Amino acid sequence: MPLEMETPLPYQRDDLCPFDPGADLRRAQRQEPVTKYRMIDGRDIWVVTRYDDVRQVLNDPRLSSALTPLTLMLPGVDDTGLEVSPGSFVNMDPPHHTRLRRTVAGSFTARRMRDIVPRLEKIAEHCLDTLERGGPGTDLMTAFASPFPLLAICELLGLSDEQRDTYLRISEQAPGLAATAEEARELVAAAHRFMLDVVTAQRDEPGDGMIGMLARDHGDDLSDAEIVGIANMHLTAGFDTVANTLGLGLLALFDHPDQLALLRDDPQVLDTAVEELMRYLSVISATGGRTATEDIELGGVTIKKGEYVVPALAAANRDPAHYPDPDRLDLTRPQGRQLGFGHGLHRCPGAAMTLIEMKVGFTALLRRFPGIRLAVPRGEIAFRGYNMVHGALALPVAW
Repeated sequence: MPLEMETPLPYQRDDLCPFDPGADLRRAQRQEPVTKYRMIDGRDIWVVTRYDDVRQVLNDPRLSSALTPLTLMLPGVDDTGLEVSPGSFVNMDPPHHTRLRRTVAGSFTARRMRDIVPRLEKIAEHCLDTLERGGPGTDLMTAFASPFPLLAICELLGLSDEQRDTYLRISEQAPGLAATAEEARELVAAAHRFMLDVVTAQRDEPGDGMIGMLARDHGDDLSDAEIVGIANMHLTAGFDTVANTLGLGLLALFDHPDQLALLRDDPQVLDTAVEELMRYLSVISATGGRTATEDIELGGVTIKKGEYVVPALAAANRDPAHYPDPDRLDLTRPQGRQLGFGHGLHRCPGAAMTLIEMKVGFTALLRRFPGIRLAVPRGEIAFRGYNMVHGALALPVAW
């Protein structure tokens, strides 16, 4: 039987404002910034809430990703039958992490990112056509915010239209943090089967996307399972995060009409705007955690060897010691290394792609629908609860 679900501290949000860290995280940041927290399954974790301490965690080689259980933040799931995918380097330490991460660098060069923009613009317009056909009251998440980044990352990977549709059906079954062991295993198995078929085909006929590049340029060095893991890791990370940043971002702009008008009318703010929205929203509330390989000092606290450390990104991105007036949404705020992409060794390799998707997405949306607004009262918007990626369940809009 699954344990009764309770949102763990690092993922909690303010009851009144879906963008803000929860009151307990705020209190911890002020009073006990490295605080011990007991999960409902009895495991203890150290929750880190201040910006400088979180950066230390993310950049400290003594804190291991490879030794951290995949189910650390899944109290209802044991580790039986769940293993790190051979290509999922986010769950690895050097040298394995270094070897695999290096293979994808060619997919995120400045030239590759420039070349993909026209295609992303076409994808955005296609999704906006769907939104417009639905008429006022259509759910932005279903019509635009979710399909746009899914199609974008599939474009980067080199998936066909049929393969994109198949993956969408798989992703819709994602059970979230409250998963049972069986649900988690079934999802992992389905994603693996799907991507293995893609990789097998592209071994014979490499395409122009990342999967084809890995098969063509690194085929002798990477196993099929490693390419599958790399591709699925990018699909997962590159889809849900962008979708919910677009959705929650628009909702935040509705709450700040002056900032909405600024982004709509002044393209010069686009670069700082998307970074600020990532900081302000922090849809990835916390990373999966690290395990101490020796005793370390962190924020004046001794973390013992074998203990777990979880950086609360949403709290760190609102740290008043690092950001002046951190609770204010300011699209002109100078870029200041927000932690939505992580930091150091495990900084998101697809950060450039994510920023481009958000720039293209917000620009296209506000150009097509300059008068876009909520189609329901603000109080009717419901949000994800027990989930690693925060977001709105639905966002009906009018224009």
